[in-house]
Amino acid sequence: MANFKLDPRKRKHSAELHFWRREIERYGMWYRGQLSPLYKTPSPQDHERVSAADERLASILTWHRLHQEAKYLENLELSPDAFRGMKLLEVGSGPMPSATCFRACLLYCLEPLVHEYLVVGFPLHCYPGVTFINGASENIPMRDNFFDAVISVNGIDHVDDVRAAANEIRRVLKPAGLFRMHVHYHRATVCEPIEFDDHFFQELFGWCANLRKIRGSRTSLDADLPDHESFALWSNF
Repeated sequence: MANFKLDPRKRKHSAELHFWRREIERYGMWYRGQLSPLYKTPSPQDHERVSAADERLASILTWHRLHQEAKYLENLELSPDAFRGMKLLEVGSGPMPSATCFRACLLYCLEPLVHEYLVVGFPLHCYPGVTFINGASENIPMRDNFFDAVISVNGIDHVDDVRAAANEIRRVLKPAGLFRMHVHYHRATVCEPIEFDDHFFQELFGWCANLRKIRGSRTSLDADLPDHESFALWSNF
């Protein structure tokens, strides 16, 4: 039996679940006005709170609406209608389908910890019209050329085998499909083991026609980075 302490994948998943358990607690504090702002977002006013069966659920759904959806529109620099009529895949959605900010599309959220997030307490059942795919980006359980568009926001650096992930994204995306990723460049961590720079990203995703780096920065809606880190927005449209 593998030693848990020596298994990087298990260590990463354990660390990610620990992070998200803590985040649920922080969302509650933010919702009650005890932690404001959280990631630059002020606590909600009464009229901004999402109504739900209990405070935990209400705090998560309110955070999703006020912060996560706004974050995706800003980080990806897109309008809510950018993927209208398309089948859209988000790679590494985490426990919230933040790409619900995009209207009139069929949203699929790829995440290897779907079941674990349900156990932790995230209400994945509360997002009508969203399909969660419980799977890894290295082996996406969908047929070839299925998606019209692929996005990721600070998710591609979490994978175990980034070359395999890049090949799988190429396989499931239509040849003329839309591609857009907001990528965090940083030193490797337990949860984010992949170190990107411009050259490495182009090496992995150069198969994507018309791929270009739209922007680089050290700030976003929810984070200001130190000098040795940056964000990059890559796209083919």
